[in-house]
Amino acid sequence: MPETTPASPHAAARFPATADALRSAEQRAAYDLIERRRGRVPAPYLPLLGSPRVADLLEQLSTELWTGTLPQRVLEAVFLMTAHRQQCRHQWETHAAKALAAGLSLEMVEAIAAGKIPEDGGSVEAAGRFFLALTERHHVTDDVFEQVQRHFGEHGVAELVAFCGLAGTVALLLNVQLPHPFVAQGEAQGS
Repeated sequence: MPETTPASPHAAARFPATADALRSAEQRAAYDLIERRRGRVPAPYLPLLGSPRVADLLEQLSTELWTGTLPQRVLEAVFLMTAHRQQCRHQWETHAAKALAAGLSLEMVEAIAAGKIPEDGGSVEAAGRFFLALTERHHVTDDVFEQVQRHFGEHGVAELVAFCGLAGTVALLLNVQLPHPFVAQGEAQGS
């Protein structure tokens, strides 16, 4: 996404960002619980505080998947692929450096930014093919499934499917919370 610019860099967040701004005791309790677990309340959880139980459950799922069996480089690649596909500026900006730190090469991150599968001949590429099968073709062929199963096993494939869903959910929440869509250079806003 380096070739893009924010369409509205000064747009305000749409949901309360502090516990004091929340309307109910249940919202404040969910906010406090997430803050205790993570040290802060990340932006994707703010839109969900309208449904405190959902916010808590999503945070638990997120923690489980980010600390599960899949390698960090695979998780970060899927997160960036989702950010690119969903045009989620915040997700891209908060995870590009994390992807590099997790072991993705700059070339792989640039490939993802160009909408391509990052090629490593291994687990990241297999996860990328799986992600695109799910999100573009809406089904996974036997050869793609067998490839991810060889890399991750049955447990890892289950986590990969769930993580693809989580990454998409986070992108959608962020695109509602922080309405800063990407607009390609030279493209008119609203086209």
